[in-house]
Amino acid sequence: MDPVSVPSRSNLLLVLAIAVAAVGLSACSPSVLALDVGTCFDDGDELGSVSEVRDVPIVDCDVPHDNEVYFTFQLNDGSYPGSERVFDIADKECFGSFEPYVDEAYETSQLEFGWLVPTEEAWEEANDREIICFLYDLGLNKLAGSMEGSGSSGA
Repeated sequence: MDPVSVPSRSNLLLVLAIAVAAVGLSACSPSVLALDVGTCFDDGDELGSVSEVRDVPIVDCDVPHDNEVYFTFQLNDGSYPGSERVFDIADKECFGSFEPYVDEAYETSQLEFGWLVPTEEAWEEANDREIICFLYDLGLNKLAGSMEGSGSSGA
């Protein structure tokens, strides 16, 4: 995965826009390439404050954490469909995968979702097609334990 963007509807109707550029694994903050379903991670210093993030601090889900990956998928090959189209696909797929993972409807949950999506540069230069959907608490509180099947905010 190389540069990716991440808007979704988010806390207090703000749009979280993040681009992720995975360059390699770091001992302290692994690359976003390590973000598989069930992986928990913290925002780190860069998340939300810059347009490109290369890695995030992965943490054990048993300790309080900011985010949890709940779904990943690959976009079809071909030419880059444009950022708005990629955002639309990410929003639709992440929304549809929310309730099966959390075991609660998105509309009644205290959890929000965001996503990491490839930028045009990552699409062209690194053949990146992966979208990563992640959960976080609507009030930006730390999550406690895995949110899989929790049916609650977990905060």
